[in-house]
This record gives sequence, C-alpha cells and structure tokens, in this order.
Amino acid sequence: MKTFNPSSSAAFDLHHFSGIVEESGKNLETRVSGGGGGGATYQGTGGTAPISITSKTVIHDQLFLTNSEGKERSFQLQDFNIACRKGNEVTVFWGIKKGKSKGSYLAVKNHTTEQLFFDENEVSKMFLNLWLQGLIVLGGVMAIFVISYLGYIIGPGLFFLAWRRWQTAKKEVADFKQSIRELPFD
Repeated sequence: MKTFNPSSSAAFDLHHFSGIVEESGKNLETRVSGGGGGGATYQGTGGTAPISITSKTVIHDQLFLTNSEGKERSFQLQDFNIACRKGNEVTVFWGIKKGKSKGSYLAVKNHTTEQLFFDENEVSKMFLNLWLQGLIVLGGVMAIFVISYLGYIIGPGLFFLAWRRWQTAKKEVADFKQSIRELPFD
C-alpha cells in the first residue's frame, strides 16, 4: 500500500490485488435519453421544438483473479474496457481516501500483455476536489460583479488560484500514472 498526498484533495492510500485471471466477462449497456419535440399550432400555423436523442455506452468488465496464495477475488469495473483473458496476470488498483472505508477503482494493469488501463474520471477526482474548484471560480465571478474596485483584484486572484490548483493536479495525476507504469510487469 502506498499513500498519495494530493495538494488539492485529501490523501489516499493506493491498494492493489494481483493475480491470474480465472474468468473474465464483458457486457455493454446503452443508456438512451431524449427530449424536445413539443410545439403548438394556431390557425394552421405553428412549430415544434427539435428533438434531441443521446446515448452513452457503459462497458462493464468482470474479473475473477486468484493470487499466488490461492486467494480469489472478483472485480466489477465500469468503463475500463480491459483486454484480458484466462491465464493473464493482472493487477487491479483502487484508492481509498483517508477516513473512508471504500474507494474507487483507478487502474488495471495486464502484466501479460503489458497494457495499462485507467479510469480517467476517478483518477482526476482523487487529485482535485471539483466542488471546491467550482466554488473558487464562482467566488471569482462574484467578486468581480459584486465588489466594485476591490473585486477587480480579488476576482482575478481567485481565478489564478483555481488555474494553479488545476495545473498542480494535472502534474500530480501525470506523476501518479507514471508511478503505476513504472511498476514491474513481471
């Protein structure tokens, strides 16, 4: 277990489980949503609103791994799109923030094929508190429009703080990914 201390989020412990794939499965789920299409007519004239339909495909991977001590664990992962089959050696990584009992899957490493898969959204969440980031930007906007002259100093300062936090988080994410890549494949 390794601890990471992001500068813009709570520290988290990186856990992992390595083993041989005993069984793997993949399912695709398509979520469709739509809206619009309403309208009105009056005395033979009128119009309708455009219809919009969107879909998103979610990939579900299920892995059963057995480690060198014979312990078996199952993993249900979303949106990794892992390429693996029975007999491959795989490591699953997840992060648990300090003070929490559960965490998110962050990466899967297939040692046999030397491939690495990340859940980009979950990795980003571990390194940057997006709610706080949004509040800082909102504070910058409010400062410029609500506080007259002083707001023109405070607002850009808050925007700079948000930008700096974002840049720092991007570097920390890149360093995190590199540390996962550098783990030996054997």
